[in-house]
Amino acid sequence: MLPANGFSRALREAAPGLSRRFFECSGRRNASQVGIAREQSILNRQTRKLSAAPTKPANSLCTTTKLFSPSTYYTCPPFPTRYFRAFTQSTRARNTTSPEAGDRTSAHRQDSGRHGDATKSRKSFFPDASSNTVAYWLLGSAASVFGIVVFGGLTRLTESGLSITEWKPVTGSLPPMSEADWESEFTKYRSSPEFKMLNSRMTLDEFKSIYWMEWIHRIWGRFVGLSFVLPAAYFVARKHVSRPMAARLLGIAGLIGFQGFLGWWMVKSGLKDDLFAPGSHPRVSQYRLTAHLGAAFICYLAMFWNGLDILRTNKLLRATPDAANATLNALKNPALRPFKRYVSFLAGLVFITAMSGGLVAGLDAGLIYNEFPYMGLGLTPPKSELWDKFYSRAADNSDLWWRNMLENPSLVQLDHRILATTTFTAVMALWAFARSGAMQKVLPRAAQRGVHGVVGFVFLQVTLGITTLLYLVPTGLASAHQAGSLALLTWTIVLGSRVWFPTQAARILAQRTTTHAHLGGNITQNATRVLKAESNGLPPGRSASLATAGIMPIVTAVGLIFSAGAEGTLRDQLSKRDLEKCPSSRTKQVRSE
Repeated sequence: MLPANGFSRALREAAPGLSRRFFECSGRRNASQVGIAREQSILNRQTRKLSAAPTKPANSLCTTTKLFSPSTYYTCPPFPTRYFRAFTQSTRARNTTSPEAGDRTSAHRQDSGRHGDATKSRKSFFPDASSNTVAYWLLGSAASVFGIVVFGGLTRLTESGLSITEWKPVTGSLPPMSEADWESEFTKYRSSPEFKMLNSRMTLDEFKSIYWMEWIHRIWGRFVGLSFVLPAAYFVARKHVSRPMAARLLGIAGLIGFQGFLGWWMVKSGLKDDLFAPGSHPRVSQYRLTAHLGAAFICYLAMFWNGLDILRTNKLLRATPDAANATLNALKNPALRPFKRYVSFLAGLVFITAMSGGLVAGLDAGLIYNEFPYMGLGLTPPKSELWDKFYSRAADNSDLWWRNMLENPSLVQLDHRILATTTFTAVMALWAFARSGAMQKVLPRAAQRGVHGVVGFVFLQVTLGITTLLYLVPTGLASAHQAGSLALLTWTIVLGSRVWFPTQAARILAQRTTTHAHLGGNITQNATRVLKAESNGLPPGRSASLATAGIMPIVTAVGLIFSAGAEGTLRDQLSKRDLEKCPSSRTKQVRSE
């Protein structure tokens, strides 16, 4: 490791013979030890004066020191002296930036043994914070999941989900390539309950249209998985993600794989032989459909939330210390706790309402009671219809209430109406709460705009839901209603991210405050230095030392070349005229010191 006390020690350690050649070049071969000591004392005093004085141009740093015998000692080569003093001056100026820097350095050296183990334990393969590139990739993956959720709804609305009767994750990636392949797939579909009971008159061309819908949905799911797993492995290998984020990415990858299994598990429920029984309707299980939809929502929310979390963390870490502390103190205000809890409750309510919509879709409950706000002759259907014993399977009717809530289309639609109305009321209550005088004082401006966004989306979603019901569930409106539920949940998550306390950013900022105390000097400059070091994949405090380690050997080699060339030719090149050009006033000034 290179020494930290100046250019002279670096040169002596890199090239032990360099000092001897300098003395030979300068005619000091026969100098006594006392003379050399006195000359070193003069040079040290002159260096201290130069470090205290304003910076001069590089060419003015060449100083001629006249020693004890003018006939024996003459001027030193300007190149080594100039760069030696320039480096010494800059080093001393950097080490004495503030009066407290020396105290900090001394305290840090005294505590080096105590902090050594902690520093070693902090060294890790993972950086402290993930990069913004990972955040943008997560947001892009979330957008892809958003798209596949909407397209999956279109697949269900067009009754295309049961057109592919096999699950081949690898070989099933290619569609039929010839007429023989199409005939083979159509033959498999003709043996399904859906074809025999609903689509017995379907032609090959009509089958191709629903086949392409399901094939695109499946190939899109494979794309989501590959576009997540491969970049995630790359980002982890390239040290672009923190340790907690790496664990989250692993969990999301597992959730994507589980989502693929749920998709086939759902399709398989629509291919059972018991659906051939009279009175049966060949459709997928509403339970499995809701599980498939819920897993997709959770996967989307995990990607979206973590992307927002990374962007917000990096924004705080790149802000000035005062701005970051002000933001953290504002978000840590106890007056915001009721608002945060309410936003969490609202997000859960929106999610449950969307899942009840999945039950409505699975049971085709939107095709009955196509009116609003009434359901038949009143606001609710008759009690006998809501709690029908037809759906009970237990002898004592102990499962009557929950089977009707999950399998009775009339009660399922009523539940969805109640949940949707409750969600709308909760959003309006949130808007009124945010406009109160107490909340306006503590609520960030971005959160206030987020509340307005949630209000706008809930109005849009209610309008789409009522319109879809009144027009007997047209494909376009039903798909827009499903997308609106995810959009409303998205904006609720955005609102939550604007008021949530960033724990990881606060922890990293606290660690950097400790690092700044050890580094000394200006906190803002040290923060910038730490950020640059971390962006290059280096731990704080190592970037400058590694840069010095890379530059110092080059400077040393250049010094060796110049000194070797000057050793044999300097005496011949210097003339009496050159000696007279060096100002004598500077020599007198050095002697007076």
